[in-house]
Amino acid sequence: MDSVFSRSVAAQQSARCVIAAAETAGLLAGQIAVDPAFADGEKTLMVAIMRELSAKNCAELTADQVSSLFTFVFAKAAEKVTNFANGRPDQWDMLGLLDGKTPICAADQITGKFKLSSFPTDCARNFWEFYASGQTGGDTMLCLMEALKWCFRFSCHYAVSCLEEDGFVFC
Repeated sequence: MDSVFSRSVAAQQSARCVIAAAETAGLLAGQIAVDPAFADGEKTLMVAIMRELSAKNCAELTADQVSSLFTFVFAKAAEKVTNFANGRPDQWDMLGLLDGKTPICAADQITGKFKLSSFPTDCARNFWEFYASGQTGGDTMLCLMEALKWCFRFSCHYAVSCLEEDGFVFC
């Protein structure tokens, strides 16, 4: 099987935008909560986002759209962890993807803390500065999706932490 890998410094830098926000938010203080179900949800969600952005011809993004995208992914991570904890399947809808009106359909223990968090805003600000500086190397979508992927991962970790702090035990 012949495989051709691409290597992207720009994608790596876009991931660093989110990692810096996670560090500021204290999400790197301990082990990161991961699960294969989170990875499956991430893959499905990222494909759905790419399709939606493609259908809307979003080649250029505004600062408000970037902010909305990170808030959307943050909310969907809360939903993913809630579904995981309750043994329910994911049903990704795209409400609020670009308009900043993303509902959070998650456990109360998660929703309350997520509404107070600046993590998605910090991710969006860091990514916007990177994006607006023209450092994407011409592959804006790759860079955006890389940053959103890391936002989802850290957001799932944060959602798990919210439930565990409230006494929920994952089996």
